[in-house]
Amino acid sequence: MLEVFPIVLSLIAIVISILVFAEGRRRHKRDLFLKIHEILISEDQYRGRQLLLSQDLDEVRIGNLPDSERANISRAIATYDTLGLYLRRRYLVEDDVISMWGDPASRAWQAAQPFVVRRARRSGLPAYPYFRYLAERANSLRSRV
Repeated sequence: MLEVFPIVLSLIAIVISILVFAEGRRRHKRDLFLKIHEILISEDQYRGRQLLLSQDLDEVRIGNLPDSERANISRAIATYDTLGLYLRRRYLVEDDVISMWGDPASRAWQAAQPFVVRRARRSGLPAYPYFRYLAERANSLRSRV
C-alpha cells in the first residue's frame, strides 16, 4: 500500500502539470490575438482597409495612388497575411479569429485581388498565401452556418 502512494502522487503531479500547460497555452493564444486585434484596429490599418474597400482598383489605379495610400493598403494586406499565418500555424484560436475578422478579411481579400496579382507578377511567387488561407477558412466556415 505504501509503495502505491508515490505513484499516485506522481500521476497527480503530471495531470496538474498538463492542466497548467494547457491553460498557459490558451492564455498565450488569447493574449496574442488581443495584440493582433489592437494592431488591426489601429488608425493606419483602418485607413488602409477603408481605402482598399472604397476604391475600384486595377493595375493602373494602383500605380496612380499616392504613396501614402498605397502604403496603407499594403500594410493592411500584410497584416491580414500575418493573421492568416498565425491562424494556419494554430498560434490563435480559429473561432476567435473567424468570428471577429473572418467577414472583413473575406471582403478585403476580394478587394485586394489587383494587389495580389500585381505582387505575384512582380515576385514570381504566390502573393499573400496566408491572407488567402484566412479568407478561404472564413468562407468555408461561414457556408457551414
